[in-house]
Amino acid sequence: MKLSTMTSAVAALATTTSLCAPAFAQDNVEATFGILFGPTVPFVVCGTTPMVEELADAGFDINVVHSAQLGSENQMAEQVSFGELEMAVITSSIFAAWMDDISVLEAYYLYDNVDQVMEVYETPTAQALLDELMQVANVRVIGSPWLYGTRNVFGNREIREPADFENVRMRVPETPVSIEGARSLGAQPTPVAYSELYVALQQGIVDVAEAPIPIIGLESFDEPADYVMMTKHLITAMPFVVSEDFWQSLDEDHQQALTDAATAASERVRDCVAEAEEETLAGWKEDGAVTVIDDLDIDAIREKSRAHFSSGLPYSETYVQLREDLE
Repeated sequence: MKLSTMTSAVAALATTTSLCAPAFAQDNVEATFGILFGPTVPFVVCGTTPMVEELADAGFDINVVHSAQLGSENQMAEQVSFGELEMAVITSSIFAAWMDDISVLEAYYLYDNVDQVMEVYETPTAQALLDELMQVANVRVIGSPWLYGTRNVFGNREIREPADFENVRMRVPETPVSIEGARSLGAQPTPVAYSELYVALQQGIVDVAEAPIPIIGLESFDEPADYVMMTKHLITAMPFVVSEDFWQSLDEDHQQALTDAATAASERVRDCVAEAEEETLAGWKEDGAVTVIDDLDIDAIREKSRAHFSSGLPYSETYVQLREDLE
């Protein structure tokens, strides 16, 4: 099923569901939903848009502001913390500004598969992190995380084994855990703004970068790149977060409706990401736009990265504990 077909089906389901939505005692709730990505990514197509339609019949009037119009993830995180923004979907490592340990949720090779990243918040170790986040940052995580995708390395250097990362300039977001991620592979971390990544690859400022397969295709990053290496080094699922002040202003029915809608959106996004990844890979194999390398020595790469994260970092003990929790 094509992504456009799935989108229509999701919208129809949302409309049908709304016809039997219960009445709510609280007055209409106005809220702004900040999102980093543009309107074509699965986060918006399969998550945000139908979620807003569902919540309209549960007494919510939500204004979605996408494409980073409210600022970077760091800025939106601050806005949620200060109560200036009611809700957002934000990478967990962004909250390292308040607490170092939460960075661990974005550490390379923490997860073996998508099921683990979707279930990680249920572990006692992660629950303790989220409880602390609410206390120190005034940010509450609700529902299930939204899958961004399985991240892979792409660019203009062919990589098949750990030694191939030597002297490779790898673009990473400017967060400590992402910088450590590049180091864990043996690459040279090179922070570059997301908006400048295309040009950075095109001009050779960086040799490689990393992102989920659908994002590489949707953002046309495959144009300045020759190779996509299926490293699967990180599976990112972003938490749906709300300002604790906003949450406490809601009655129990609205809190439950928002939680249910966030979780339902998470399930739809996961399906859409899987479909988009399959379609993108099939397209590359058909048109030869990039060379997909899937026979790299993933065991050796994974072992080296996990060893890096397992000792010497502020969250290494938490990394090891989460690995045990998820087994």
